[in-house]
Amino acid sequence: MLKKRLAGVLLSLLLFLVFVSGCTTTSSQSQNQSYEKTIATARTEIWKEVIGRGASSATIAIMDNGKIVYEEGFAMANRVEALAVDTSTQYNIGSVSKVFTGAAIMQLVEEGVLELDKPVVDYLPDFTMQDSRYQDITVRMLLNHSSGLPGTFMPNGFATAEDPDFLANFMDYLANSTLKENPGVVSVYCNDGFTLAEVLIEKMSGQSYSAYMDKNIFAKAGMRNSSCSFAKGNANIAWQYSNDDGLALPSEIINLMGTGGISATTADLCRFGNALLSDKLMTAESFAEYISPQYAKETVPSGTPITNYGLGWDMVDVASFAEEGVHVISKNGGTLQFNSQLYVIPEENISIALIFSGIADVTGVAKSITQTMLEEKGVVQAEASKDIKATSAPPIPSEILGFAGYYGSSGSTIKIEFNLENNTLDYQQFDGKSFVTAVSYPHIGDGYFDMQNDYWLSFSESFGKKLMLQSLSNADYSIVIAEDITANNPVNTSRFEGKAWIPVSLSAIDLYAFSVTTGGLPELPGYIYYGSDGGYTPYPLKDENTGFMNLAYARDLVEPNIKEENGKTTMTAMGYTLMEVAAVASLQNGEKITSTGVGENTIRKLDADGSFEITLPEGGRVVIYDSALTVAYDTMYAAIEDVPVTAGSYVMFIGNEGDQFPYQYRF
Repeated sequence: MLKKRLAGVLLSLLLFLVFVSGCTTTSSQSQNQSYEKTIATARTEIWKEVIGRGASSATIAIMDNGKIVYEEGFAMANRVEALAVDTSTQYNIGSVSKVFTGAAIMQLVEEGVLELDKPVVDYLPDFTMQDSRYQDITVRMLLNHSSGLPGTFMPNGFATAEDPDFLANFMDYLANSTLKENPGVVSVYCNDGFTLAEVLIEKMSGQSYSAYMDKNIFAKAGMRNSSCSFAKGNANIAWQYSNDDGLALPSEIINLMGTGGISATTADLCRFGNALLSDKLMTAESFAEYISPQYAKETVPSGTPITNYGLGWDMVDVASFAEEGVHVISKNGGTLQFNSQLYVIPEENISIALIFSGIADVTGVAKSITQTMLEEKGVVQAEASKDIKATSAPPIPSEILGFAGYYGSSGSTIKIEFNLENNTLDYQQFDGKSFVTAVSYPHIGDGYFDMQNDYWLSFSESFGKKLMLQSLSNADYSIVIAEDITANNPVNTSRFEGKAWIPVSLSAIDLYAFSVTTGGLPELPGYIYYGSDGGYTPYPLKDENTGFMNLAYARDLVEPNIKEENGKTTMTAMGYTLMEVAAVASLQNGEKITSTGVGENTIRKLDADGSFEITLPEGGRVVIYDSALTVAYDTMYAAIEDVPVTAGSYVMFIGNEGDQFPYQYRF
């Protein structure tokens, strides 16, 4: 746990902000339409997230027929300065940035400098990978998530400062990576595609991504309070506050610019939506292409994917609204500190934008607000309550029993068993040691199992694989949530067995301090797991040192690779270099710590309970992991001054070559 402190003034402000919201604006210029129910729903649902879930603040805007009819801020943007969120407060919008990247690509297509279905290498000859299939990736595939790229290049992606080398490092990462699937076959959410699209925009426009957005998107859409990262010198930004100690987290700078780095207000997001609907950013023909279904042919076995991707859009027809006859296009965004949602309803000329600082069910809240607004305007009828009658489900069909076995997904290794006595599916997850039943789903008929909340689980044998699907219970929409895995050739997994790892390449500005565990999966010979943030993704080995990606339907995969260099064992994954903790030397009494340079962090083990204090060199950083490899202290968040530490902890010193780290370790 990070150090817990809370000044009295912050506590007072925290109590105060529950009862105070920021500026409210409404307009009567949209044909005198009443929005009372919509506003009431917005306030109720947003405050539930702030008070109940612990979000730090929120902002919302609604535009109807080109007019902002409602915008409001909730809670405090800056508790120390007692600044409430107002209509000019900037938030990071995260992956909503992808629709801006997609719009920029469409503009370049209109100019004739790009073609959607030409290979990316035609425009970026320096783009290369350790997989010849990369030459088949087209511009369109970057935007509809079908490129087959691994997932997300993370080093300094979420940071406290700009990294001028981020794109160059990203291209180097790709040059040493392979693909997880043939390009154009399956659409699975992929940040790397949009980072590569950012590189493409810069190359083909001759401008930085930021300069291009300023001139060709923000200015044309009238977005006066939007920028790539928070606007320089802007004090009116939303901060996230720790729910443990009430202190402000470092201001988040996102170097994954094309995939998630734009900062804006919700009113500006609505202006973006309006600019699209009024042909200010692209022609009507281009807009139709931009929001048409673009997902690849094997994304789902049949029907429509829940994530029916456009060119940057998550859904070009949100299922729950499509059932009511309303066409809603959607983009969701999430960063380490913010959550956002943008809905655009073309036929009604409505845009709705919502952003939270902190944890929140942003999509659920946005759906409730949008549903209320559509009902209030008379676009749809109020939802009738469902009369669900309990019925006796037939036994699980015999043909479904063949789907028992092992499945893999992002962060999960799964075992499926069918309990014929209880007529249920037992969903077991690997927890780092064994498979444990997480939940049992009752059979409801025809091979469907009730996941609650209007979702069903089912199986399909398609495209040469056994697939596990999650579908909406009242519509022909589904998504593949896992695919079967079978024992690989029995490659020796001992190099990965029972290992724990810490990143020696973590930078002083990288917000993503993490650790990793690896091990074998005894029931799946030749497979290892790679565990981070509580997840355990399965990877088959192609040799005793190298895992490879075989989950076409999983996002954010890595290629764990163990190397021996200069007598040191390291593992590379996701662009990071990690060190096995078993090889970490103990901190010796009186030992002087001198940094060997960026990317070569010095790590020491603490052998006894005691206390620790550190004096940082300029630009330096120290992270202390406890014996369970959870981050206990990090100077990015608070000074490490006489803090208690336990035996088995690890101290990571991050600095430039020659930096000294004076410390006191008392035990």
